[in-house]
Amino acid sequence: MPAAIVMFCIHFLILVSCAGGSAVNQKAGKQENLESAISDFSKGTNLASWFQQVDSAHSIPFGRFSEADFKNFKALGINIIRLPIQFSSMAGPDYIVDPLLFDLLDQAVDWAERYKIYIILDNHSSDGSNGPTADAIDAFLVPLWAQIADHYKNRSQFILYEILNEPYGISAEAWGLAQGKAIEAIRQKDKTHTIIVGGNEWNSIWALENLPIYNDKNLLYTFHFYDPHIFTHQGADWGDPPLLTNLEGLPFPASAHSIPALPPDLKGTAVEEDYKKYARLADPASLAETLDRAVQFSASRGGVPLFCGEFGVKIGSCLPEDRLRWYKTVAKLLAERSIAWANWDYNTNFGLFNTEKGGNINSDLDIEIASALGFTAPAQHPIEKIKNNFIVYEDYTGQDVGINHWDQSVLDLYNKEAAEGKYAVSWSKISTYSEFSFNLSPEIDWEYLTSQGYALEFKARTNKTAAFDVQLIRYENAVSVPWRMRFSINKTNLPPDNQWHTIYIPLKEMKEQGAWINKTSEWRDPKGLFAWDNIERLAFQAESELPGCIIYFDSIKIIGDH
Repeated sequence: MPAAIVMFCIHFLILVSCAGGSAVNQKAGKQENLESAISDFSKGTNLASWFQQVDSAHSIPFGRFSEADFKNFKALGINIIRLPIQFSSMAGPDYIVDPLLFDLLDQAVDWAERYKIYIILDNHSSDGSNGPTADAIDAFLVPLWAQIADHYKNRSQFILYEILNEPYGISAEAWGLAQGKAIEAIRQKDKTHTIIVGGNEWNSIWALENLPIYNDKNLLYTFHFYDPHIFTHQGADWGDPPLLTNLEGLPFPASAHSIPALPPDLKGTAVEEDYKKYARLADPASLAETLDRAVQFSASRGGVPLFCGEFGVKIGSCLPEDRLRWYKTVAKLLAERSIAWANWDYNTNFGLFNTEKGGNINSDLDIEIASALGFTAPAQHPIEKIKNNFIVYEDYTGQDVGINHWDQSVLDLYNKEAAEGKYAVSWSKISTYSEFSFNLSPEIDWEYLTSQGYALEFKARTNKTAAFDVQLIRYENAVSVPWRMRFSINKTNLPPDNQWHTIYIPLKEMKEQGAWINKTSEWRDPKGLFAWDNIERLAFQAESELPGCIIYFDSIKIIGDH
């Protein structure tokens, strides 16, 4: 279908309700005049690990992105943000959405509207079972989407709803019925916003043709594209089982250079079958044929609009030039078919940056990948190291600060019993070696800060005697051992009186502790080898169980004066 026709269809569907009424001049809600709504819905990205991979709304690392990032997205030429949201972790047993989620999500929606970027609220979750999609998934989808649609029904048409990311293990018939019920639940509350629907089997292209014909003309049909999977996911350490961990060096296209030998542990697996067919699977003509199936589906349904909600290649396990050739190929194929898209993802392990750690858009962006996708990359230049005060946590995590928390202790980033501001961090149900940590920017000049007498300062209080370590830990990789420095907290510097106390730790007074090597699961005693040149995270770790203890933290920062 010609590009002009598809773009018209998308613009029409976004601006016109399924009942035929205009949404352009809505008067209710936050935006009273929507005449400035853009028609360009063409290219974007996924903001992974923001509202996703969390165990509740109270563990969302909201400071991971800010309004400044949305301004940068606009400058790049991004007009679509697909926002994966783990709704199943943010609703109770009765599927009532935690109000905190809406408080945080509304800010992201505000920023998207301000910069005229479409934002897709992607239900990136299951019913909470973390397994195959249940036949009765509508018991989760219907009440969930009724609440979301009711909350956003009067907001601008820059908001789109995506019913469920990658349903699998459910029949096409059962999924089609469940998705239809979710559409009906949305339309009972909201008759104007576009709904994104997709097929089962991980939103595959092949599943589109099995979808029923829904009685709704404001739908956008999505699919995901990672062909060939053994190329795009080589080196991936996830899956059930994680078969691709030891696979690396596969070329794209297959003829680009020699194909490495198949690792012995993959003999007799499904990966071996794809490996034998790799010359065909990694041929651009094969990718084109698969994408043509989506175009054929669209034509069979009267020209319904298509959206490739995910595509990408994992960083680090193939040659950069092979990764670049794949992106150039897929971007060209999608453009030729006038299919809008959002790559997976912005700044994690499939991202637009030089490493899976992300980084600064002005110094660390992979400009070849960005350009291949049609983004307008800013000129890259070295960024000066941070040599002054910076915030780790103050109501939200600071800019470029992430959060790690993997054990069974309970971490709340939005406790309202704050020392100052709106929120504090609370930590409870703490067992031996329980830990939470903040990922820190690699741009911090720790050597300078230490030499100039800088300190870590935070406010804390506890209801019972608490003993834990505050640690600064280096990166672990082929050239860096994760040596750590620590400062011990006990009843002397944090009395168990349930009152706020200011903890002041000069960096020079921290002591070397040793290193835990994740790759080999071994502990190394200190050897005087710690260096302040490669710090990854600030950690809080208990050395023993703290029954009944609740520890609160607030206003965590690095400061140069006391």
